[in-house]
Amino acid sequence: MRTYKLKLNASSELESLNAASASVWNECLKLKEMWDYAHGYRYTCKACESWMDKQLSKTQPLHSQSRQAVRERYFKSWQAFFALRRNGNKEAKPPRREKKYQTTTWKKSAIRVKEGVLILSNGKGNQPLKITISDKIDISDIATISLVYDNGQYALHFTYKYDDSEASESDNVIGVDIGEIHPIVCNDGIDTTIFNGRYIRSIYRLRNKLMASLNKKIDRCKKHSKQWWHLVRRKWKRIRTLDNQIRDGLHKHTTTFVNMCVDKNIGTIAIGDLKGIRDNIDYGYQRANQKLHQWAFGKIVALITYKAKSKGIKVKLIDESYTSQTCPQCLNRKKPTTREYACKCGFKYHRDGVGAINIRKKYLDCFSSPVVASMATPVGIRLETPTLPELDSGISLKERKESPKL
Repeated sequence: MRTYKLKLNASSELESLNAASASVWNECLKLKEMWDYAHGYRYTCKACESWMDKQLSKTQPLHSQSRQAVRERYFKSWQAFFALRRNGNKEAKPPRREKKYQTTTWKKSAIRVKEGVLILSNGKGNQPLKITISDKIDISDIATISLVYDNGQYALHFTYKYDDSEASESDNVIGVDIGEIHPIVCNDGIDTTIFNGRYIRSIYRLRNKLMASLNKKIDRCKKHSKQWWHLVRRKWKRIRTLDNQIRDGLHKHTTTFVNMCVDKNIGTIAIGDLKGIRDNIDYGYQRANQKLHQWAFGKIVALITYKAKSKGIKVKLIDESYTSQTCPQCLNRKKPTTREYACKCGFKYHRDGVGAINIRKKYLDCFSSPVVASMATPVGIRLETPTLPELDSGISLKERKESPKL
C-alpha cells in the first residue's frame, strides 16, 4: 500500500463526518456488550461481526461501507489487544472507551470523480463530500480514501495498492545498523556507508525547545481563554512543520539507501532488530532518555521495508545482540566508549560500521568466523538541508537565537 495526502481546510462538514464515524464506534461498544452478555466473551467470533453489521444504525450520514470500515477497525483493535496480552504486555487495554471523533473511510464503491471533482458518497439521502482535486491525483488504482484529523489539520489520505516487483535473484546481502546518531550505517561486504543524522537530530532539539518554551507560556494562561487558544494553535502549527521536516529527512535517507542497494544489485537487506530496546535501557538523566524515546528506528525500518519491497529486494530482521561489541577480525568482545571501535588485536573501525558488518555476518551464518581482509574507509552521506531562514520560517528572532546550530 502507498498513501498520498491532500490537505483540507477545516469545516463543519468534515467535523460532522468524523463525529458520525465516532458514533458508529460507540454503537459497536454497546453492541459488543450485548453480544457478550448473551453469548459469552468471544471477540473473534465471525457470527458476532455479522450480527453487528445488521444491527448498526443506518441513521448516520455515512456510506454503508464507511460504517463497515469502523466496525472492522473496532474488531482489529480487539485482536491487537489480545496479541499484546499474549506477548506479556499487562498494561494493554481493550477498546472500551467512547470517542467524539474518528477517521472516516470510503472504499472504492463510494468514490468517483466528475469533471475534476472528487465525490465521496455518504449513503442514500445524504449529501456527498465534494473536493476539487488536481489532475495529478490518479484514482484508477485507489483502494480507500480516509478523512484524517491531525493536530488541527484535516487531510484526505489516498491509499493505493501496487504490485510488488519480481523478487531479486541476487545473492548479495547488505547489513544495516540503525542508530540514533547515524540513522543508517550499512556494509555490503566491501564498502561501508554512513548516513549522517545531524540535520534530523538538530530538528529534534529545536522541536524540544519550542515545546518546552510554548508549554511554559500556555501553563500561565487560563485554560480555553483567547490567549490560551492562540498559543496552542501556534504551538501545533510549528510542531507540525518540524515533524514534516523530520519525516522528509527520513524519506530522503531511506530512498537514497534503497536506490544504492538497487545500483549494487543487492538481493537481501539484513537489518538489526531493535524491538523492545527501550524497555531495559535507562541512561539515568532526562535528556539522554528523551533522545532514546524519540529515536524513530521503527519508522526507518518501515520506510526501508516498503521501498525495498517495491524494488524486489527482501528485508530480514536480525538479532543484533553483541554485533557492535564483537571484533570482526579476532572475535574479541569489547564495549566501545567512543565512536571508534578499537580492539587489542589492532583492529580499528567506526563503531556503527562494526555493527553493520556483524549483522551481515549473522545473516550469512558466519558470525563466529573472523574477517581476514582489511575494511575500506567508511563513506559518509549528508542530507542537503535548506537554509536557516527557510528552515525556521515563522519562528521569532529570540527563538532562532536559542535554537541549535543546524
